Amino acid sequence: MSRSAVVLNAVLVVLLAVPVVSMAYRSRLSITNIDGVSYMGIARQYAAGDLGDAVNAYWSPLVSWLMAPFVRAGLGLTTSYVTVNALACVAILVLGAWLVLRVTRSGWAAAFTSAATTPVLLANVARQTPDLLVLLWFVAFVWVLLVADGARNGTLRRRIVVGAGLGALCAFGFFAKLFLVPVFVVVVPLWFALRWWQTDHRDRAALRRSGVLLTAALVALVVVAAPWVTALSLKYHTVTAGSSLVVNTESKFTDAADGPGDDYVFPLPPNATAFSPAEDRTPSVYDGRALTAPRTTQSADPAPTDGATASATTTLAGKLTYYVSQRLDALPYYQMRISSFAPFATWIGVLFAVGLLLRVVDTRRHTLAVVAAVATGVYWLGYAGIATVESFGGNARYYLPLFSGTVIIVATLLPDVWRRIGRGHLLRRVVAVAGCLLVLTASVTQNALGIAAPFSSVNGGSIGAEPLAVTGPTLRPDEPLVDALAARDAVPAGSLISGSNARGMVQLAFRFDAQVAGRDSQRYDITDPSFVGLLERAGVQYWLQFTPQDAVAPDLSAVGQVTEDFVIDSTCQDSKGAAVEPCRVQVVRVGG
Repeated sequence: MSRSAVVLNAVLVVLLAVPVVSMAYRSRLSITNIDGVSYMGIARQYAAGDLGDAVNAYWSPLVSWLMAPFVRAGLGLTTSYVTVNALACVAILVLGAWLVLRVTRSGWAAAFTSAATTPVLLANVARQTPDLLVLLWFVAFVWVLLVADGARNGTLRRRIVVGAGLGALCAFGFFAKLFLVPVFVVVVPLWFALRWWQTDHRDRAALRRSGVLLTAALVALVVVAAPWVTALSLKYHTVTAGSSLVVNTESKFTDAADGPGDDYVFPLPPNATAFSPAEDRTPSVYDGRALTAPRTTQSADPAPTDGATASATTTLAGKLTYYVSQRLDALPYYQMRISSFAPFATWIGVLFAVGLLLRVVDTRRHTLAVVAAVATGVYWLGYAGIATVESFGGNARYYLPLFSGTVIIVATLLPDVWRRIGRGHLLRRVVAVAGCLLVLTASVTQNALGIAAPFSSVNGGSIGAEPLAVTGPTLRPDEPLVDALAARDAVPAGSLISGSNARGMVQLAFRFDAQVAGRDSQRYDITDPSFVGLLERAGVQYWLQFTPQDAVAPDLSAVGQVTEDFVIDSTCQDSKGAAVEPCRVQVVRVGG
């Protein structure tokens, strides 16, 4: 590669990183994702040295580990989170550009990678989730897997060193998000099996050489991950590597729903400093700390039930049938989420597959593209297997690696495509340039401008949002309920609170350094004496009742003293995607 290509791409990466860092700085006070409250709460525990509570089987630890030094330095929880995100974004730009430049030796291909990736980083740098770390890990994984492929027939020392590096990186994927474990568990052996069969399946010595590398990777993975697995196993009194996969997949095989006569379930925070029960969703903790009480009144909004379907899902065949049917039903929503930030991803995947079949793509000459395709395909299948209709395919941020994977495929193939077109074929070169510009345009319009790409058949995710403003004053959170309660000093710090709109309570607990009990979608009935007794048994100090302004508020005299009563524009309903409406909020001191 030329020195000028390296220098110019380094300058481009710096220029593109500036608006990303600026966007992070402007957003440093906001809460953009309720899951982030749990990650920040755990980071606060690490920063305080409270390891007993910080060790957590549900939320992956890496982002909290990285936040902890900034929290300890006094940066604040939300600021610490965007600092980690901003650093991850810069690393993604550097790593992606260097990977493509090193493999293709094309400065233009590397510049294309950076330019296409920046808008999606801008759109996600403020989100308090570990998904940018997942994206960084994915790009690094593709690179290290490519290096490992080249080391298969290298010296013994090189195979061991590269294998150890691959295993250590896989361990960090485990730390970043538990979903990455099945990804690398499938991708690594699948890739080496494909390469062995393709290149030297008649050579047993080659199989042994690859076996040494894979063994070194496995040993490194176990060694690096063992301290964390040990810590989890000691805390939860059982051998475990985490609980999120079990919690998040168990509902995929059954359609069982809470019925109108079910008992109240009222989970409590897992420890004295946790913001909410969601800070540890591990069943032994979450269910173990949940209080229950019989429902003695008819729920106003009973969940629909279907006895025939419910009974079908009690058998293995019924569960599998339900699982497959639900995944097929969810597939259009899943694709919609992907198209909301990368409408080109599916088309690139299809064209790449066609290129392989027609032998236009050569697995030896275009190794990086093939590695990226295998990793991207396995990742796509993994989330396709757990996407649901109820969540409309899940959050678009889950699928960010599909963006980088397909961009790397295009960038890697671009120089060879350009050479194949050759001189004198202006029309085909114009088409190639137009294709690259189309990918860049789609990335900018959908992620930065909030405009659907002209070839996208869906409108989802960030589409329809305001264009991102990377400069200007600090963005002040628009939190009318928080502001109203703060002005009235209605929720003292350290209080245990709950409310009829459980989805909004975690954010309140975070802002007021309080704790929240209860969970969403439970249809808590504050007029039920049994439930009021449950609140008192749980030690709840304040109950917040949310009622649409045009509806009749319940009688709260049996609960306690109403200390505040006001109307604001807020979500009133305890349901996903509830609309903002004029809402009457009543704060009740329980038993007071």
